[in-house]
Amino acid sequence: MKLTALLENTTDCPDILTRHGLSLYLETAHHKILFDFGPDDSFARNAEQLGVDLSAVDLAVLSHGHDDHGGGLKTFLEINQTAPVYVRETAFCPHWSGRGMIGLDASLKHHPQIVLTGTSCTIDDTLRLISGVTGRKFFASSNAKLLMSTADGARLPDDFSHEQSLIVREGDMCLLIAGCAHCGIVNVLERAESEVGHPMTHVVSGFHLCQPSKNIHEPEDTVCAIARELVKRPSRYYTCHCTGLPSYRILNRETDGQVSYLSGGSSLSFDTQNTRLNCR
Repeated sequence: MKLTALLENTTDCPDILTRHGLSLYLETAHHKILFDFGPDDSFARNAEQLGVDLSAVDLAVLSHGHDDHGGGLKTFLEINQTAPVYVRETAFCPHWSGRGMIGLDASLKHHPQIVLTGTSCTIDDTLRLISGVTGRKFFASSNAKLLMSTADGARLPDDFSHEQSLIVREGDMCLLIAGCAHCGIVNVLERAESEVGHPMTHVVSGFHLCQPSKNIHEPEDTVCAIARELVKRPSRYYTCHCTGLPSYRILNRETDGQVSYLSGGSSLSFDTQNTRLNCR
């Protein structure tokens, strides 16, 4: 398997665009997968720079209904007119933050390539989507500013029922890919482990530990407590996007390098014995 970060908040590559958002491209033995679309068409422009043919993607996944992950969905549907796009059934409901509306283009909900998913969705023997995370350990304080609209227009605290994660199996490897893990990465891991019956070998996810627009980060003792939970597992972690670099540095230190950072333009080559993180 090989995973490439088409778009992320940061990059070490001078010709790769950065945005507050995320888009990942994964090649497995059986699939070419796009996971999230970033906030605009930047992911597609970076894909061209990186030699990734988005028209050859055979399926796509949207992690949740926020525009920093789904703003580029329309661009993808214009480029690729065959791949199903798996989206939680509540993802197209209006969503809000302190900066205003952050939801998706609701008109895309009825596009013929959109496949609305429930709490669990088995795509095939190698791919499974999970949601319905109910745990609230280390629930980020910044979640308090995230709201969702009900059918009658009322705004309530977001319950993140629109969030889903992808489990990928290949040989002895079991990879979890999440978007922001708003419910808390430890809770998402526990949900994934309950689904497959064992820990992940690899995890790629934002950990939602910062509000970058206000330069606010979760307290260091909270981040250290998360690190203590992560090291209980044999997994290798690659984080990005909403984790924030200050929290990443704490996680990397407290896990003795078990957590690494995945920036835009970089790639992961997965192997049972070794995983290589490379910048183009």
